Amino acid sequence: MIQPKKLSYDTIVCFGDSNSDTGNVYKLTGYKWPIPPYYNGRFSNGKIWIEKLGVSNLINYAYGSATTDNNLVQGFTTLNVRVPGVRQQITKYINTADLSQVNFHRTIFIIWAGQNDYQFNITLPASIVVKSLINGINDLIQIGAKHILIVNLPPFEAYPATFRLSIRYYLKKLTLEHNRKLSISIRLLQWIFPDISFTLFDIYSLISNILMNKAAYGINSTNKCWDISNYTLVELCATPDTYIYIDQYHFTTRIHQLIADNAHKLL
Repeated sequence: MIQPKKLSYDTIVCFGDSNSDTGNVYKLTGYKWPIPPYYNGRFSNGKIWIEKLGVSNLINYAYGSATTDNNLVQGFTTLNVRVPGVRQQITKYINTADLSQVNFHRTIFIIWAGQNDYQFNITLPASIVVKSLINGINDLIQIGAKHILIVNLPPFEAYPATFRLSIRYYLKKLTLEHNRKLSISIRLLQWIFPDISFTLFDIYSLISNILMNKAAYGINSTNKCWDISNYTLVELCATPDTYIYIDQYHFTTRIHQLIADNAHKLL
């Protein structure tokens, strides 16, 4: 569990997809998705990592199924509802927040996205998706952001939805290429903007380590705990805390706690 410490930030502004959505899709769909036993509109069985970080003020623009930019790939959530991409989320923040009142030295901007770009268009090269992410980061730089944390992609090939697919090795190669190019791009931004702190959270290594050392984390299954059919959710397991994945694409709240524990060290 996270141990109390004096944090450098009192505000998180979050952009991303279902990994960080604390109820935006739930509201957008008129509270029709995700349904219980998903937890309070989260794509998990409990609270998710972004709200486990111990930062008092969370401003969250993340939407399930969001891509990096709707102008590159339009994201759709269940029920075929369009959702704003990260670039559009950032634009909304810029247009609606009173930036004159933002203490940029005490605010950290967090971005976790990219996987849905490939989910909706598997032919996209990693260079295009990473550039799309960097465009959003540059938007934040332009308004005065001082602290930006970017999360890379977890192992796409290990999800219950993809594990048995013939393209799983292609997905692994694509994910590694995405993460490599993202790392290079973040290092370049740090060189160009030395007064801004850019932090890359390597979630790929974290999830890979959990997958390879399941017993050490109290995990005994890499299958999905829940199944969804025709918008009806079927609970397949009684002990979700021993699972990595709550469904085909999303982590259990137990894994979200481990993600938060590791992200917290970077704050």
